[in-house]
Amino acid sequence: MSAKLAPFWSELKSALDRIPVGPTNFSTLPRDQFIVHGMLDGTQDWHARLRATLEADAMGWWHRQSVRHGTALTLMGESELLLEIEGQQCNDTIRGRLGPLAQRLDRAIDGFARGADLPAHESSWSIEGITRSFISTLDREAMSSTLIPVLMRHYETQMATILRALVPELLRIIGDGESVVEAFDNPASGHAAGGGGGGGGAGWQPDGGMVESLPANLGGGHGGAAGMEETYGSEHAPSHAGPRVPVEMGSYASVRPETRYRARIHAQLDAWRRRVSSGEGSPRIAPTAMARVINTSEVLTIASVLQGDDPAPFVRALRGEDDRSLPMVIRQELMAAAGQFGFDPQQSSFAEVEEDAVDLVAMLFDGLQRANAFEEPATKMMGKLVVPYVKVAVIDDSLFENRGHPARRLLDALVEACDGNTGDTHASRSMLERASQVVDQVVARFQENMAIFDLAARELQELLDRQRTLAEVTERRITETLQGQERLRQARIAADEAVNSSLEGRKVLPDTFRFLSEYWRNVLVQGWLRFGDRSPRYQAMRAVGDALLQMDADAVALRSRALAASFEHNRAAILEDLRFVGLQGEAAIEALARLAGGLLRADAAPDEAMLSNPPEPLLDELPLHVPDMERRSRGVDSVLVARVRRLRAGQGLRIIEDGAQETMAKIAWVSAITGRILVVNRRGERRMVVRPETMAVLIADGRVLVRSVEPPVDQVMAQVADSLGERRFAQVG
Repeated sequence: MSAKLAPFWSELKSALDRIPVGPTNFSTLPRDQFIVHGMLDGTQDWHARLRATLEADAMGWWHRQSVRHGTALTLMGESELLLEIEGQQCNDTIRGRLGPLAQRLDRAIDGFARGADLPAHESSWSIEGITRSFISTLDREAMSSTLIPVLMRHYETQMATILRALVPELLRIIGDGESVVEAFDNPASGHAAGGGGGGGGAGWQPDGGMVESLPANLGGGHGGAAGMEETYGSEHAPSHAGPRVPVEMGSYASVRPETRYRARIHAQLDAWRRRVSSGEGSPRIAPTAMARVINTSEVLTIASVLQGDDPAPFVRALRGEDDRSLPMVIRQELMAAAGQFGFDPQQSSFAEVEEDAVDLVAMLFDGLQRANAFEEPATKMMGKLVVPYVKVAVIDDSLFENRGHPARRLLDALVEACDGNTGDTHASRSMLERASQVVDQVVARFQENMAIFDLAARELQELLDRQRTLAEVTERRITETLQGQERLRQARIAADEAVNSSLEGRKVLPDTFRFLSEYWRNVLVQGWLRFGDRSPRYQAMRAVGDALLQMDADAVALRSRALAASFEHNRAAILEDLRFVGLQGEAAIEALARLAGGLLRADAAPDEAMLSNPPEPLLDELPLHVPDMERRSRGVDSVLVARVRRLRAGQGLRIIEDGAQETMAKIAWVSAITGRILVVNRRGERRMVVRPETMAVLIADGRVLVRSVEPPVDQVMAQVADSLGERRFAQVG
């Protein structure tokens, strides 16, 4: 790819040279020619940069590291915005030129991504991915508004020709995607639900998998969802990696296949509504026999009017402070707004399509509220988004089954930014403030164009990426501190054991014991930490300690010649080792002189002595109140403890707080020395440090749930699907 684009700048320069200078370009054309001439001079560097970018983006996709190019929604400059818009137009044109070949590439990438459990919409092999990589190699600040359209039209022509030759070769390498998609969509292929962890002989798997999620598509036949993902994911799926030009919903709807998920789950939703239809909590307003059905366009207009209103009714429902359920509150608020347009609430009703949309949005937002520790600002943000998401659900039902949907990605990012965020630090307050601003932008600007969700999601993701970097630093510091504490404790235990084993059965002089306990014990601690207990250097230190005890025995037995010879022989080694505990020069000589004086004292009497100040035991750091934890941890099921010991760093957890609120957490570190487990929150802050036995008690009590690390909306939609008896639609793509 990069080799075929090598003559790009020379050909572009020739094209610019052929443009005649006129009254409209006499000032801009020379500047554009100068910019291209500069790029031409650095062709080799640019060629290498393009190759490295294509490779890095491909590897980043393979390792699930989203490579993002671009700038935040509110910080994007004119040239950057123009590049993104022109890039999107180029993608559309290239697709039109390639025709069916582009569709085959989309299917192949989608099939490959399904097989590897990768996000298809972030693929660096797609037309959009290649364009993102190309744009990222450009100096955006240097590009002028007159050069960018010419440059991107040239890229469009070149890339269409290149891809026409390269796509067949790529399809031969990764396959056409049909067999892969069929294998994952066909229950007969052997990919049964939970296939990743099934079988009694495969070993224990906690609910949700070990550390990484099992492939989400191993859930049996997806029915029509695969076709929806193919169209949305290949042509219109927003990417994390670069801004998207707005896509008009008219053209968007015209290329989407028929709506399938509603037909698949409508019966389950209807049954669910009947189950909860008794009493005032009924989620549906029962229409009269002659009720006027409010059509879809009217619902969207009504929702748009309601969109900017006070979200207090939805906030109260989310908090459980309203006697009405959230679906009922949404319907009543929509119907009250409809009254402003002349509809009679007593003689009007919503169509089943809108009824389903309202219920699913309410279940989604209710689930997110219950599953996360939202403070007041976060709950208010969620309340503001209820009506916009009803509009999204009415317009585009793939919100509930397509992981790449921009509105779904925004919710994931918003939950990550707000879950457990109390705003007690500058960084956490800044995150809440920025999240609130992004939500306000969506509420103010969303009509029917999904691009605002894409831009908002990417902006929050950029901030979250920086937060994750800080969280990783915080985790690393906590881990290093705990590791240091445990290694120091273990070194002290080893030093005490070494000294006591040498002292066992011996009587030593007081000054000798004082030297061993005050100095030599610390020498062995430092030797264990620096060199390890099996190193020759550590063994040599222990040998010097044994020599000290032999000198003490010689002093007690009045073997002065042997004492003098041994002292002179070990003197240099003792002084060398004392450096490890900070004794050098005169201080070391003085300590050695006190030892020698004690050995030569005629009135000193030897006595038995042992080190008796062992290190303090390591206690659990547990913020949860669990009665009688110490006794219960001693009697907990040994099988469960063995399973806990198999958990690895990165394993996702859900902690049930004392107030019954769930919070997301993960295992950041498992001690190789003691087996203790460090659990941190999303920001890398320490939540608990516990022994495996304590963790087993928490799991047995249901206070800690072992879960795979999945996007928040995926988790909630899985719960919604379970409650409706239709699991398949929750996670596709």
